[in-house]
Amino acid sequence: MLHNRELLDFDVDVAAGKARVLDALPAGESAFTPLGLGGRDRDAALTSLLRRRCLSPQRDDIVQILAAFGARSPLELVFMGHGLSLADGLWYRAPGPLVRWEDINCYDNDWDDAFCTAVLTRDYARLATCSPDVPDITTGGQLAKVWERRDGHTWLLKESLLPSGADLEGALLAFELCQMLLGEAACQPLRVVERMGRRMSASPLMHGPDEELVQGRRLCAMAGYSGSEDTDPIDPANPDQLAQVLTRAGIVDASVLVAKVFTFKALALHQDLHEGNLGVIRNVLTGDCRIAPLFDFDRAFGFPSRDYPYEAVCKSPALATMLCCSNFSDLDPSWDWSWYDPQTLEGFEARVASAFAGYDDLPQNFGELISGLFAMQRDYVNSVAGKE
Repeated sequence: MLHNRELLDFDVDVAAGKARVLDALPAGESAFTPLGLGGRDRDAALTSLLRRRCLSPQRDDIVQILAAFGARSPLELVFMGHGLSLADGLWYRAPGPLVRWEDINCYDNDWDDAFCTAVLTRDYARLATCSPDVPDITTGGQLAKVWERRDGHTWLLKESLLPSGADLEGALLAFELCQMLLGEAACQPLRVVERMGRRMSASPLMHGPDEELVQGRRLCAMAGYSGSEDTDPIDPANPDQLAQVLTRAGIVDASVLVAKVFTFKALALHQDLHEGNLGVIRNVLTGDCRIAPLFDFDRAFGFPSRDYPYEAVCKSPALATMLCCSNFSDLDPSWDWSWYDPQTLEGFEARVASAFAGYDDLPQNFGELISGLFAMQRDYVNSVAGKE
């Protein structure tokens, strides 16, 4: 279902983790476009879509969540309910009583806050009585996260990587840099909040009830791109391809937008700018699209990941420099650089260094190292843009 529009009928074997498109398509071939089911093997494409609209099997607390609900897999958990989401307008309706979008969607209706409370308190036994019709169970990602309604707004809360929340400073720096470089409208608002004694990032819902965030395979299928069913056809390291996809989706001046995104990525040392963090906001009623603001800055300004821990990188500044040059050197002098003003970045390296000061779970030289890498990247961008 897409709101009240029935797109297609399908079967799903939750034990095997596979779905099958039935021959009878209520919406005909037009059903495949909003679903992003391109390619020849539509069963595999549908299976891939359903799996992406689940909790990640790698989520830090996935074992506790599945055990509390009595589900064997994230896919089985989703089909205990209607697969409601706050990212898109899709949902699942089983044969039987007629259920309408107005009755169950998470924009106009309350939902069970037991999931939010259970994750924040780490008392997962609360989930035994929680309704599966909550938007949290279709929200992916490795870090524990919840949707919280507070003060008339809906927020996505996400746990930090480090106990102190020091890594959140990198996300806040990226948000600040994005505003300085590209303007407030270009990035999703971000702040740090405290819940149950823990620091967490908080971002508000980015679109309205008649809109949805379209990313990755769905976006490519709408733009006429195709790829394998298991990997997304958008290559986030290929700016030309991304610009073509966005142009086909109706985004004006997509090449300039992509140049801005890649410049921000290079300056913010943003390791997590993958296809799932790029997309468009689509009006479900009209089909019109606008570029989605940049969001999810978890791996910015502190790019060491679980593969490259903070301590290892800080013990070898040469390794850090090599990783930085390898990951953030894909800018093109032929791009339109008329928008870029290097003066907006003057002195920001001091802000970077001070942001990481005083955290006991970071290496002592971490702030100085990241500050130096930012200054190096700024010189690189200035050189490519011809504004040294």
